[in-house]
This record gives sequence, C-alpha cells and structure tokens, in this order.
Amino acid sequence: MNIKDTIPLRGVWNKTPATKWEEAYLAGNGSQGVMVYGDPIHETIIGNHCRLYLPQGNSQQLPEMGNHLPEVRELIRTKGYPEALKFYYEKAVQSGYEGLTMSDPYHPAFHLHIDMPLTNYHSYYKSMDYQTGEIAVNFKEGTTDYQSKTFVSRTDDVIVYQLEANKGTIDCNLSLANYDNQGLNSTKHVSEEGITSHYQYVNGTGGYDVAIRLIAPDAICERKLDKVHIRNTTKLLLIMKIVPYKNEEDRNTDSLTSMKVFDKAYPELFQAHTLLHQEMFDRVALNLTTDTERKRNIESLLEEAKEKSVLPLALIEKMYDAGRYMYISSAGELTPNLQGIWTGTFHPAWSGDFTFDTNVQLSIAAALSSNLSEGLSGYFRLLKELLPGFRENAQKYYGCRGIMSSAHSSNTGKHIHWNEEWPLQFWTCGAGWLGHWFYQYYSFTGDKDFLATEAVPYLEEVALFYEDFLIKDPDGTYRFTPSYSAENGCADNATQDIAVAKEVLKHLIESYHVLQIDSPKIDQWQEIRDNLPDYQINADGALKEWSTAESEENYNHRHFSHLYPVFQSREFTEESEPDLWQASKVAFDKRLEAWLKSDDGDTTSTHGRMHAALCATQFHMPELVYDIFTMLTKYNCFYPSLMMSHYNNQEVFNVDGNGAFPQVIHEMLIDYHNQTLSLLGALPTQIDHGKIRGVRLANQVEVTHLEWELATGELRVHLLASGSDQKMAVKLPLYPNARVTAFTGCKIEEKTGQISLNLHASERAEIVFQLNNE
Repeated sequence: MNIKDTIPLRGVWNKTPATKWEEAYLAGNGSQGVMVYGDPIHETIIGNHCRLYLPQGNSQQLPEMGNHLPEVRELIRTKGYPEALKFYYEKAVQSGYEGLTMSDPYHPAFHLHIDMPLTNYHSYYKSMDYQTGEIAVNFKEGTTDYQSKTFVSRTDDVIVYQLEANKGTIDCNLSLANYDNQGLNSTKHVSEEGITSHYQYVNGTGGYDVAIRLIAPDAICERKLDKVHIRNTTKLLLIMKIVPYKNEEDRNTDSLTSMKVFDKAYPELFQAHTLLHQEMFDRVALNLTTDTERKRNIESLLEEAKEKSVLPLALIEKMYDAGRYMYISSAGELTPNLQGIWTGTFHPAWSGDFTFDTNVQLSIAAALSSNLSEGLSGYFRLLKELLPGFRENAQKYYGCRGIMSSAHSSNTGKHIHWNEEWPLQFWTCGAGWLGHWFYQYYSFTGDKDFLATEAVPYLEEVALFYEDFLIKDPDGTYRFTPSYSAENGCADNATQDIAVAKEVLKHLIESYHVLQIDSPKIDQWQEIRDNLPDYQINADGALKEWSTAESEENYNHRHFSHLYPVFQSREFTEESEPDLWQASKVAFDKRLEAWLKSDDGDTTSTHGRMHAALCATQFHMPELVYDIFTMLTKYNCFYPSLMMSHYNNQEVFNVDGNGAFPQVIHEMLIDYHNQTLSLLGALPTQIDHGKIRGVRLANQVEVTHLEWELATGELRVHLLASGSDQKMAVKLPLYPNARVTAFTGCKIEEKTGQISLNLHASERAEIVFQLNNE
C-alpha cells in the first residue's frame, strides 16, 4: 500500500521514532492519555491519567496573616512594597509558612516497553490522526510488514494498542518499567495474560492501579522473570486501564478485571470511539489548502517555514487542528494542565500543574468558540474541588470571606507558591479571572440553569472577597492594596485587579437581572464598581500597568495583564473609550518593542506570544499576527506532534499555546462582542483564501460558513442565531470601503459607511461582501 493512502489528512506524520517523551505522539479521552514513541526495536508506551499528582508530604499549612493586614498596608503607604514584603514574609514564616512550595507534580502512570529482536527495519513512518485520535506506526523488516495502532477510547475508557504482522509473525518481550521514586510504592504481577500493578503514595493517601491485558490468538506466551515473551502470533492486542483511588478502601479492582472490552476486537473498539471523537473534531473545520499539501510530512512543512520565513497554509491549518485536538484529548474529567494530559517525567517544569496566572486561561481560550463547551465541565469541576483551599486562602491571608485562588494548584487549592521574590500572595484577581468562563459559558449556551446553580454562586464568592478586601480612599475611591501584576511587580491598584473586578461585578449584576433576582446586593455591587479606580495613562501615552501615580512601567515583560480589558473582558472599544483604547494600543506597542520584538527580551514565552496575538486581533494588526505565527516555527517551538514548548528550542513541553491558537484564528476571521461583529479584522494577506465553519460566538450565534478570497475581494458569511433575535453592527476594519452585495434571511442597513445586521432567531442568514478598499 502506498504511504500516501494511509496517512491522515487531519493530523501529522514523520519518518523518525521519538527519542524522548516530549517527541512522542499523543492521544487522550479527557481522563486517560497515552504517549507512543514509535520505536520498532524498543517501543515505549506511556500511560497518563489526569488525576495523578504525586504527594510531596508538604504540610500545606497556610499562615495566619489576616491580623497583620493593617500593618502591611501601613508599610506599603509609608515605606513601600519592599519593606512590606519583607515584613509579610517574616510574619508568615513565624506563623508556620514553609516558604515557596511547588504543588504536587503531575506524573506518568506507567512506562510499557515492547522489545522486538529486529536488526534492519526500513520503510518507517508514523502518524497521528487528529480527526480520529489514532496513532499508527508502520515499518518493514525483510518481507514482513508491521503496523501498530493506538488510541484512548472515549466509549470504553481504556487505552488500546494493537500490533500486527503481515507475511510473518510477532516475537516480542512485554515489560513494565519499575519506577525508582521514593514517593511511590508498587507491587507488580506478571503473567501470560498480562501485567497488573498497584501503586501507593508514600507521602499522602491514595494511589492508582494499572491493568494491561494481553490478547494474542494462537500465541505462545511465557513469563520470564518480570517480562512476558510473546511469539508465534500475527496479532497482539493490549487493553490498558489506569484507575486512581483516594484511599485503599476505595479501590475498585473490579473495573480492572471484569472489563467487557476484553471480548472486543480492535476494529469494534475503534469504531465506537471514533464516532464520538470525530464528531467533536468535525464540529469546526478550517480549510486553507489541498489534500496533497495536507499529506506532506510535518518535518518538511516545518523546514519550509524556517527556510522561507513563510508558513505553508497546510502548516497553519495543522497548527489550528493541533490546538483543538489537544483540548478534545485533555479536557473532560478535569481541564488541561500545563502539559495537557501527558507527561513522561516525575519532575515536570512547574510541577506540570494548573497554573492560574495565565496558562490555564489560554489552554481553554478556544473551548467555547470551537463548539467544545462540554470540555469546560472539567474546568468547572476542578475549580469546585479547589474551592475549600480558595476559601482558606482568602481567610488566612487577608481575613476575608469569599475566595482567592492559588497561582499553582494540583491536589489542593491552598496557595503555597510565593515568597519575597515572587509575591503571588498579593495577586488577588485570579479567582475573578477564572470566573470569566462561568459567565461566558452561559453567554454561548444560553443555559440559565448553569447560570443560576454554578456561575452565580461562584461569582458571588469572588464578590464577597472584594467586599471585604477593598478599602476606600478619602475621596471615596476603592483601593487594591496590596496589589501585584502577575510576575511583573507590586504597586497599588494593578490595572488587571481593577479590570477583573469590573467584569465580575458586571456579570453578577447582569446575571441577577437575567434570573429576575431582586436583591439589594445589586446596588452594593454597582456602588463598588462605580467607585473602582480609574485607569491611568502615563507620560508616554500608555495605559499604566498600575493605576497609581508613583508606579513605573516595566515594558520588557512577557505578561500582558494590564491589557485584560482588551484581550479578555472587552470592557471598552475604540468607539466607546477612544482615549483608553489608544492608550492601550500605545502600551501594547511598548511591550512589543521592549519584549516581543527585542533580542533583549526578559525571556522567551509561548504564552506571551499568544497573548500578544490575541491583542493583535483586537487592534487589527494582521502583520503582527503572522509574525507571531512565524516566530513559533523560527524559534523551534513545536514538537513532532505539533504540541508546543514554553520556551524556544523545544524547551519545556506546555500546551497553553495550543489552546490559544484556534482562538487567535477565530478572532482574526470573525469576532463578536459589544454588539459588534468584526469580519476579517486581523487576516494576514498571506492567508489570502480559505473557509471555516462551525465557529460559535457569544449570544448563541453560530458561524455556519465563512469563506474569503482576497484575489476577487469576495467574502461570504452564513450565520445562525439559535437563541433569540440579534441586532449588531458589522465592521470590516481592514476593508473600510467594503459593501454588501447580497443577503438573505436577515435585514441589512447601510448608512454612511456603517453596516447593521438584524438576525432572526433560528433563521439562517447569508451575507456577501465585496472587499473594496480603494
């Protein structure tokens, strides 16, 4: 069979096995994950589970600091933040704080090795199909064709691996690696039927079990020490499952030994899984190129991008697909952590945890617009599990009711990751930022039950914290003190603190109105919102990162926290607040000059580039969007699977950039907020034609089809308002002279260069534009 007939159109393939776990091909079902090296001689399969965080035995004791808050504030006022930080840290240590502590690290469940006595294999290639979630490895030795296939079943919740030999038989040894880790005790049982292993955490309760069932018709299977030797078969099927437990008495070994899937063949298992996975993947589709280009191997696409500094359209399409594949594979029981659902090490960077000062938010950025709202159930579940720690943070650190999120979490929501150098205990807007997706979920889905039972209770707890934490200046303005702009320094009234509080209170008030709740809390929240500090503009004309006169700017930084009103909450626009919009643009340009485009930038960062791209879509900067895309290839930020690295040169496997990339694509093509629909608002000319379908917008608007052709200047948009009638302004920022040439199923008004659109609920509308830009 020709290689071109077997490689996926929506996916990647290459010609070399992985040499480390970061290079492996990946699959997942939202709870379990798998990584496949694809090595014919010494295959390695790594199993992952979203619940596996290794307890380190830390006390998790939070210091009692609420009674010191008046002193801290007085020190900030009279002597400044360095003295206040020193005092705060000393008092915290005296109260039992152990100093900056990493969260319990994410770790692999097992490393399975399949060793084959091959000496001269050839015709090797491996593929990873985003559309089906299947990993395939193909190679030959002599006259024998070998193929392995792997996926993680969404229907049966097992990892499935099959190895087949054509014109020959399989001869291999199967073994499970022994983990040499002091925090983990294990017992293993090896038999001709497979391998089971029981793991128990040493420094905390719980652990997990692994079962690997071996099914090989007519095979001769022999146990040899801790290995199973398999020969004389043409087909080997492995069914693998990881089952975490919180306590020994809660272990459920029945799910390991009585799985009905043992009676099913690979095709039956795969077909059932594919029906679910592919339906999710196919809800949205970006089409930029031909099938011939889609079948190019990933090495050639990345090499072309580096050599020519021009991205093949097939590569952009695959980068987009990879982001959605990451989310489909990682979101479910929980939400993607720094590494999605995958790891091959017990020592991942930043513990591979849930990092809340930008990374988690980027990893879920495209969930709603990609029509994958069910993936957010794991996000909401995670936050609900962390709430006890969030409440304790608010009470212990500030004596406040409500919630304050940690910056890093895995097994607990307690905030223990801070010190004088990294004063993240002064970063109080995290819970509110996380609350953004509660209200957005309602906006995209129209689910009032969720609004009432999940969104409002969460946002009310955020507001409770503000009610207790904020203090009033003599002029009646509320003050955030202490305050911290993520990883870039301390000063009162961090701009993101103000912006997040405004958004939280706005959404709470709107929710009460939607749910027809009559309460004096509405007036209280409105009073707080009305008296929050004004944003400030400095002598450079830039929006300040801290809204206090004495604070200075550090433009050389990878975080874009102060631009929250632009990239996240969409608080103001060029039309509603032209001065603030222009100041935000100046602040953004300063950041670009000092960090993104500077060789002297403080550090490389994929998440910083993604936030810059999200800002660029709002400021209608298509050239910058494209430059950021090319940076990812130029600086070698992709692994063979197209998962991204945090730093340049494939340093630190992180998926937050993958989660954000589809959102950048969506916003550059079609974006909707503040009753305004923006079309092709940041489309680079290099992406001169294409189609996209299935994108979701706020207020339950669906983009059933969008197609553009810059050579002819034609844009076609098909919309469906599934909730209620919608009236919106229409902007084409890059094409101010665009005009409507045809429309059906809607009402269009054009007056002095302004276009307004009326959509009727449940009626499909089609609008055709001519992109005159003369």
